[in-house]
Formats: sequence, C-alpha cells, structure tokens
Amino acid sequence: MNDGLMGEILVDEIQTDEYQYVCAQICESKPPPKKPVKRLATIDPDKSTVSNEEQKKQKLTHKSDDDELRLVSTNEDQEKSIPEHKLVGETSLKLDTSDSSEFVLQSLRTSDELQDDDSSPVASDVANSRTTNASKQQDEIDIAGSAQIKPEKQEKDDEEQEGDEAPIVSFSKNQRWPEPDEPKCVVCGRYGEYICSRTDVDVCSLECKARNLARSIKKNTASRLMELTGIPDGSSSSSSIGTDEVQEELTDDIESSSHLPAPPVGYTYNEHEDISDISKEQVQEIRAQVEIFVEGVDIPRPIVEFSHLGMPKTMQSNLETAGYMNPTPVQMQVIPTALCNRDTMVCAQTSSGKTASFLIPTILNMYNMVCKATECRTPLAVILTPTRELAMQIEDQAKQLMKGLPNMKTALLVGGMPLPPQLHRLSQGIQLIIATPGRLLEIIQKNGVSLQAVKVLIIDEFDTMLHMGFQQQVMDIVVHLPEPHQTLLFSATIPKSREQVASSLLGNPVYISIGTPSTPCASVKQIVMWVEEPSKKKKLFAILQDPRHYRPPIVVFVDSKLGADLLAQTIEQVCEISAVSLHGDKRQTERTTILQGFLSGEHPVIVCTGVLGRGIDLPGVTMVINFDMPSSVEEYIHQIGRTGRLGSKGTAVTFINNGAKHLFLEFVNTLKPLGIQLPLQLVNSQHLHNQRQKHKSKKAQQMKQSKGNSTGYFARKQRETNWDSVGELLAKRKRKTKL
Repeated sequence: MNDGLMGEILVDEIQTDEYQYVCAQICESKPPPKKPVKRLATIDPDKSTVSNEEQKKQKLTHKSDDDELRLVSTNEDQEKSIPEHKLVGETSLKLDTSDSSEFVLQSLRTSDELQDDDSSPVASDVANSRTTNASKQQDEIDIAGSAQIKPEKQEKDDEEQEGDEAPIVSFSKNQRWPEPDEPKCVVCGRYGEYICSRTDVDVCSLECKARNLARSIKKNTASRLMELTGIPDGSSSSSSIGTDEVQEELTDDIESSSHLPAPPVGYTYNEHEDISDISKEQVQEIRAQVEIFVEGVDIPRPIVEFSHLGMPKTMQSNLETAGYMNPTPVQMQVIPTALCNRDTMVCAQTSSGKTASFLIPTILNMYNMVCKATECRTPLAVILTPTRELAMQIEDQAKQLMKGLPNMKTALLVGGMPLPPQLHRLSQGIQLIIATPGRLLEIIQKNGVSLQAVKVLIIDEFDTMLHMGFQQQVMDIVVHLPEPHQTLLFSATIPKSREQVASSLLGNPVYISIGTPSTPCASVKQIVMWVEEPSKKKKLFAILQDPRHYRPPIVVFVDSKLGADLLAQTIEQVCEISAVSLHGDKRQTERTTILQGFLSGEHPVIVCTGVLGRGIDLPGVTMVINFDMPSSVEEYIHQIGRTGRLGSKGTAVTFINNGAKHLFLEFVNTLKPLGIQLPLQLVNSQHLHNQRQKHKSKKAQQMKQSKGNSTGYFARKQRETNWDSVGELLAKRKRKTKL
C-alpha cells in the first residue's frame, strides 16, 4: 500500500440501530439511540494495529441539498477481529426528484466483488495490507486480550437496550392502518407516525416522506411555471421546497414556454360526416347486416370505425394498444348512443364486447367534464357488478383505456379486501368507481364518499343485479345519485321480470339488442349429455383422461362450494391433473391467486361455482363442463360463454338429468332452434310433455288477460320470434353475405 493511503473498511454491514439513527434524523421523530453507533476502523500502513482514537470517531454527513445520506461507522463490540469479506465503501439513500413515486436505494459493491476486480486500487491495497500486517495484528490482539473484548453480560445489556428503541418504518407496506382518531399518512393513508420536517405533514415511513417531498417539488415547479406563463393553475397552494436543479429546469421551461402544448379542451361527440351523409335506408341496412335491433326515439346512428368518434389521440392510441381495431356490433350502436347521454338497455351475447361499449363513452364523457372543471375530485361515474372478479377485470380495462389522460383515476370498491385503503383512495380525488353493491353501500353509510356529482350509472349483468338480495342494495345506491343522471344497463340475458324492474330506472330509453335476445353464443359448440347423478364423476374423469376430449384449460361448474373443493381434490387424485377450486367462501387474496394460477397455465383445471359464470374474460379457455346443471337457462348461457371468446371456437359439455326437470321446457326451447342435438331421455321425458301442456294453457289465459297491455321490448321480441323460421332467416343472411 502506498505511503499515506488510508484504507477504510466497515467492520460490519449497517445494522438496525444505525438505520434507526439515520431515519430519526430524516423524520425528526426519534432521538439518536443511546447505544454508540458503529465506528470507523482505519488501517494505517505505518502502524500494525487499529488506532483507538480513530475507533471512537463517528463519521456522519448529511447532504440536505439533494437529500443524500451517508453513514460510515464501525462498532467497538467487534474490535477484536475485522472480517475480510465485509463491505468496503458506503451505503447511500438518495431521493430522486425526477421520479415522484420511487425510492432510490443504492449500495456499493462488496469487498468480494472488488477482489475479483484487479483494476480496483482499494481492493489491491487492502489485500496487501492484510498480508503484510496479519501477524502484527494478531500479536496486538493477543496482547490486548480481554481488554478489547466486552463481557458477554455487557453485550446482552446492549442488545436489550437496542431492543427498547422502536425501529423507524422504512416502507409504507410495513406500517399499520390507523385507528379512527389517529393521524393518517398524506401519501398512502396508513398510520401517520411521523411528521415530515419540511412539509409539516403526517407520513408513515421514509418511503412516503420521499414521495411527499418529490410531489411538493413537482407541484411547486408546475405552479410557478403556470404563473409565469399565464396558464391557469387549478391548485391554489404549493410548497416552497425546491432544489437548484429544479430552478434551472424551471427557467429553461419558461424560456421555451411558447412551445408548450395548449391545455386540454375536452371532448364532445359530433356525428362523423361519413355517417351523416348516408341515408336512413343505408343505416337500416348496416344494422341488418350485423343484426343490430333498436327501439326508441331519435336513436343515434351507429359508427362503423372507431375513427368516426373523433377521439383524442391518446385515447385512440390506448384502444389500439388494448387490441380494439374495429368496433363490434354492440359497440357500433351503444357507443354513440351513450355519448349522446341517452339511457340505454343493452342485451348482447357473451363475448360481444359489452365492457368496452360502456367504458369508451364513459371515459370520454368524464374526460370532457374533467377538462372543463377547475378542480374535479369527486366521482363522476359508477359501475356496479355482481362479483369481485368482474369488478377487478373492468378496472384493469378502464386503466388501459384511461392511460395518459390527465386527472383520470379509478377506485375499486369490493368486499373481501381491507376497507381503509379504499377509503384513502376515495379521498385522493377519483373520477370512476367500480364496485360491488354491498361494499359501496357500506362506504356511503360511513360517509366515505359522496355521489352527488355522479353523471353516469352503469349496471353490468343487471338481470342478476336486480334480482333477490342485490336489488334492494342497488335501489339504495340509486337514492344517493343526483337527478338527472344517465343510466346504462347491460346483460347477455334479460328475463321479462327483470326487464320491467330495469325499465323503472330509465327515462326515454333506447333498447338495443344484438342477434336474438337471451341465446347462447354461436361460437360455442354445445354438447348435452344425459348422465345420472351417481355416474357424473365417472363421466367427467373419462373426458379428462381421453386425449381426444381433454383440451385444457378447462372450467368445471358445480352448484355448491363444498362440492367444488371435493371435486377438485378427486380430480387430482384420480386423473393426476392439477386442479383448484374457487368459490365465494375463499378469501379474496386466495381467489385472486387461484385465478392467476389458472390463467397462467399452472393449473389446467379449475372447479368453481357461479363466481366465474358472468362477465369474466378467461382467455384461452377452450372447454366448459357443467358438472351440475345451472339453476336457470340464463345462468347456463352465461356459463358456457366463458369459452368461445371474441370469435374463437369453444366447447361446452353439460350433464343433465331429472334433477333439473323444472328447466326442461325452457332449455329445450332455447337449444332446439339452434340445431343442438338433445339426448332422447330429455326429448321423450314425461316431465317435458307435462310442462308443454301447462305452458299452452297458461299462455292462452295470459293472452286474454293482457290483451291491449304493453310489455317489455325484449320479452315482446322474443315472444314474437318464430323459432321454426330462425334457421331460414340465418340461412338467408348467410346467402346474402356470400353473394
């Protein structure tokens, strides 16, 4: 080692007590620990032992300008020996003001890495020093003896003293949620245990302090830039925190302010000239070709391409990124209708693009309201769904379409997940709520959110949402909405009873249906098998073990939660296939993990109840097996719709027996016109014959009583449909398409 060169070696990695000391200096919430921190051991090439004077010094530098901390120290407890593999250099904690959402934690290489690097002078000198002074150091250590070694009892006392000091929380995920009267972190909403020394606000951890400082710098910069360039500023206050680099960037931005883009002006739908120029007859022809049926007054014309909407470039780019190239039939008619703020009831087959048909116009309308408002921190739209998984899926799609649009945030409010994070999310100023009715109603009752600014209410799978327990919850939510507001209702099946209830929520509505209402998806091959109850497991195992029929991933629907667990275990034991179960009794985190494992291919078979039966997009699923016949034909249509998504082919196998005899007539009337081969036991069933006789007499009686009374659009359309002529009509359309 060269004369005068000092090799600094940390005796040990920075331990918990040192980190607490650094954090206390940052948050100013804890005094320095009473126990001496580790001290720096220096090796002088002219001396053979470690200097005691240097051991008692602590090197602590705090760079306040760029929030960089450096701590290099050593510990008297370990003066006896200096391990050769310990850290050489420093550990630094730096706040990167260019990214307001991340901590930058940097660590230098260890001495082991430096030993492998011949070009490192520090590693070379340290290695030489160890070689030449090893014997001398050992002699000094032997002479010192017990004078340099602390008694074991003293070490235990020091450990107990160290344990009394509560550690400073580094990351927000390690902080607990607050009690009702405790302070909350302004960044994440967790327990605000500390106060940031610069902004004087409550924070929960070092991570949130860094985020808060970065936000303050960014906000201060934007505010000053707007003041100097004359662009209106929506915020009225800002922090005085800043750095020299930020000020320099601000000056450069002001000098080039003439090149700043104009503030967003919003979005208003205007009918494209290509659509305006066509005649009414041509509009009817377009609807007929894609089987769009409408009813209402002053119905907007359908679009043919997404470019006809005149969307902002960011939204157009998001659509293309998400894979939306051309609108589906339901999107062609629903999007312009919703953009015109019309109440709408929509019935379209599964996998027809209903989710995008209400997300696109809702986002565009919200974008227009956000751009025109000085400050918009209250919800503008609410989407209600029957299941948590469907709500999560819709939120993911909404985020994809909203990416890059200013001041557009979502909040997911579902049960089975902690309530405090959802309340905190609402307090941050969001525009779109995706929720299940029970959790949203709970938050409303706690005064956690106000719906007085909501302009759009969307109810997905509304035939389920307006049935049984959900109906009262939905009606209670509607009471909290302002008048007027727009209401959009969507489902693949619309029973007559639910249609009448739904119509009471609409004003001057537009009814839209795609194809024949309440019919199965045409891209799904349906196989109906008569299987008695004791033989169902054997038949299922035969399908799963036959290479000709086994086409994973496969969804198996059952009617009970316990049955789902038991059947999944039996499939694994008998068929040696990885199978998992999913139902409402499982925790939400477990449900999410199971579903992700199934979609990733980890589990080729999933056995579930109806939680996956509605609206859920399961990419790649090629087969659905209804082990238990669903409780209604509507549920059957939804469940087999989990395959054959977006035009791809799929297969649905259904086991049926006398256990579902109450559905025989409706089931046969739904499938027979589609040319589905039905088992002879079902066709020749005495139960089916009796139901037909009762239906005829009941229908004749209803015709007399309801003569002259109006009925629902979808019910009337389905009743007027001649099932025998459906095949001929489809054949004509096919011939017309071929010509």
